[in-house]
Amino acid sequence: MKKRRGFSFVEVLIGMVILQIALLSFFMINQSSSSQSMDAYYEFLASSLGSEVIEFTQGMGYEWAEKYISKPDIFALGKWQGVLEKPIFAATSYFRECDSFERLINMQKVSSAGNGILVTVQVRVKSNNKVKSWISRGNLAFSTIVMEKPAR
Repeated sequence: MKKRRGFSFVEVLIGMVILQIALLSFFMINQSSSSQSMDAYYEFLASSLGSEVIEFTQGMGYEWAEKYISKPDIFALGKWQGVLEKPIFAATSYFRECDSFERLINMQKVSSAGNGILVTVQVRVKSNNKVKSWISRGNLAFSTIVMEKPAR
């Protein structure tokens, strides 16, 4: 009897099934990793857009914010507006993906231990946008109080 060399058809099929399972699991892990990294990227971007308004208002101070409530010009108050429709800084200083987001900015006077302006910012993905499929959180909210400097 001669010794056989090579693989039988059944052995080749079993090898192909094992290889298919390994490749499928690799692609599933890769897809999951890609999805999570895109979610983190867009959430960071949305967080930056919300923090931008907060930091800008804190930097300008209470007096500016108090006047701004009655005459807003840089960004709209009380309505959803696209980030690049009327940007705070030059439009070229934003990533292209920023156009996928819109903000709702509100300012109101508060007083308890002193006078202050409560600034709230909500950031969400514009409707019918590809970013909606990547980001897991639909709405991010930020707030701060800009206090009046105490009299000396």
